[in-house]
Amino acid sequence: MNQGPIETNLRLFFTADDVDVTQDLLPDLLSFTYDDKETNEADEIRILLKDSDGKWAGTWKPDGGESVRAYLSKGTTRDSGLNRQELYCGRFFIDHMRVSGSPRIFELRAISVPLNRPIRRKIRTKGWDQCSLKFIAEEKAKEANLELVFDSEANPIYDRIDQNRESDLKFLSRICEDEGLSIKVTDEQLVIFDQSYYEKKPPVQTITLGESDILSWDFEIEQSETYRSCTVSYRDPKKKLKGSAGSYELDELLFGESADESGDLDTLLFGGEKGVNKAVHTYTAIDESVDENGQEFVLKKRAKSIGEAQRLAIAKLRSLNARRITGSMTLLGDVTLLAGEVIDCRGFGTFDGHFYIEQATHSVSVSGYTTTLRLRRVNNQY
Repeated sequence: MNQGPIETNLRLFFTADDVDVTQDLLPDLLSFTYDDKETNEADEIRILLKDSDGKWAGTWKPDGGESVRAYLSKGTTRDSGLNRQELYCGRFFIDHMRVSGSPRIFELRAISVPLNRPIRRKIRTKGWDQCSLKFIAEEKAKEANLELVFDSEANPIYDRIDQNRESDLKFLSRICEDEGLSIKVTDEQLVIFDQSYYEKKPPVQTITLGESDILSWDFEIEQSETYRSCTVSYRDPKKKLKGSAGSYELDELLFGESADESGDLDTLLFGGEKGVNKAVHTYTAIDESVDENGQEFVLKKRAKSIGEAQRLAIAKLRSLNARRITGSMTLLGDVTLLAGEVIDCRGFGTFDGHFYIEQATHSVSVSGYTTTLRLRRVNNQY
């Protein structure tokens, strides 16, 4: 039975009162774009309107608190509302306006991070003792009037951690990156999640060359910037060294640690077996898929235990090698394809397999609805 042609519907609601402006905008709508990003960047929407009589440029003056909610749905002309696939893009805050001509065009951009709250812009200096990442994130979310979504089994505890002249969002992004976690602000939520867990999820869809609605695609491999290993040093708390308590000897001031009992300043400065600190060990994470002669990375950060060293080394190695195999793809619009999801690619030869969506861009214009994906090969080895 013919269900009729596929159509795409866009719904837009403005201000905190969620005023439906869809019918007002649609006659002048040239394009709508939604960028859904995995981590460390704000999601964004862009609305392009024809403005032949200056209506939009002359009356719209957002104050930084103006908000937009957007919905995209797709289905046949005979589908009822309940049968349509709908994507809730989230709530966005107007950040940028631009007018140009000729012809006269009005452009509006809005981002997912609230502009009138301190999480993005206010610079802070603060320290915490004996607290967890989740505790810090909860504190920052509460101050920004955001809901925290903490989707990670790992919740590292810090003896001491400092925020030094950084915005809250930059500070949280930095420590999440160290731990191999993703962070984003979306729909008035602060979301922290485990990249490695999300990459292990089953694919939401299989994309097959020659069968799926693929408009364009490309894949590539980058070998020159891959790493065989990452090494992190850590201190063994069971090894008590001379000068380790109650004194600040010259070697501590120079190196941030005590000399070995059999060592002296000369050997510490100029090398030699006597200068080896037996309390300091190393942990090395290895990517077995990289050639044995591949690059080695040494993380310039001291861990407090072997467990912390292991966690930091693996997270850094994952980050270094994350984009070794990447791709991009544009398909007919699909509201189910979002950042943080996995797809199974087939028919692409050596590039067949599971790929993680780093960014999904949903674009609606007079030419139709398309979804463009930025991809990276999943890493289920470590």
